[in-house]
Amino acid sequence: QIDTGFTLYRPKGCDKCNGGYKGRVGIYEVVRITDELANMIMEEASSIKIAKQAQAEGFRNLRQSALMKVIQGVTSLEEANRVTKD
Repeated sequence: QIDTGFTLYRPKGCDKCNGGYKGRVGIYEVVRITDELANMIMEEASSIKIAKQAQAEGFRNLRQSALMKVIQGVTSLEEANRVTKD
């Protein structure tokens, strides 16, 4: 769920490239292995159960990470969609 009280930014371009982006920004999937997740892995729980537990503990997938960059004004929605399309 995304809060509607934020501004979406668009690249404005520059004199040299007209592309609007400078440098690169990473989007990441990082799973912090908590005791609960470690136990689930050791007990060979299904990947679906492990993923649900990771999400319950705050895990963000690549798409969610990219959308956070959009909300923060670091990139545009178009760029987030481009790099996270299936």
